[in-house]
Amino acid sequence: MKLIENHNLTHDSYYQDTEYVSNSMLNNLTGKSPEYFRFAMDNPQPTTPAMKFGSALHMNVLQPEEFANNYVVAPKFDKRTKQGKTDYAEFIKSNMLKTVISEQDYHLMNQMTEKIMRDSDAKTLLTNGIKEHIIAWNNDFWDIKCRGMLDVYNKDANIIIDLKTTQDSSYYGFASSVRKFKYYKQAAFYMDAVKAQEFYIVAIEKNPPFSINIIQLGDNLIDMGRDLYNTDLEIYKYCLDNDYWPSQGFDYLDKKSERTIHIMNEDIL
Repeated sequence: MKLIENHNLTHDSYYQDTEYVSNSMLNNLTGKSPEYFRFAMDNPQPTTPAMKFGSALHMNVLQPEEFANNYVVAPKFDKRTKQGKTDYAEFIKSNMLKTVISEQDYHLMNQMTEKIMRDSDAKTLLTNGIKEHIIAWNNDFWDIKCRGMLDVYNKDANIIIDLKTTQDSSYYGFASSVRKFKYYKQAAFYMDAVKAQEFYIVAIEKNPPFSINIIQLGDNLIDMGRDLYNTDLEIYKYCLDNDYWPSQGFDYLDKKSERTIHIMNEDIL
């Protein structure tokens, strides 16, 4: 791995970039299909409410000094009245460069932030290091440019910390999220780029009492994640070099393959 120091990625351009491949993009490639990956590349998808909330929470926790410069809380407007419509239009106009969030979401993220800051271990992990750190690197084996955004990178301890929201932060409950979203692939992807030694997840529930758990991903999971992201990069390289973007049911590494017909049984229900 070779870090690219002079990349032009910024927080404003990061999610629109198509020069570098990210872990979430690779999830589209193999979690869905190369066809979907190509479509999403050519047709950027709108930000979902969950994604917007997650981004706002991250900034509220990790970069509170920047929050007011990027977000604004929308007061209640009675849009049934002429005055309410006028006030709303003026509010939007005067905050065009900021992301608007609701009072309800703002109250929720403040409760979650306060809970995190009362937890000494979570606070220590999330406040020591470089926050929302954008990195770019070239994977020399596959000759592919990659990118990532590390929630917290503690260079002195050589560790990466990721903040995740979840419905269940208990050990076994969160393990299902780790499996479902393959967080260990993201961990290996980032760790190999900066040669970090450990990867921690601070998981916080989105409902009261906002229970927190801290998980360190073990070496065996990281090894599994490394195998997964290298398989993803192999497929991406093949598709890119051959301009071949098949849908589900085709062998992604064989342009001449025929569709595989899958037989579904009741054991999946």
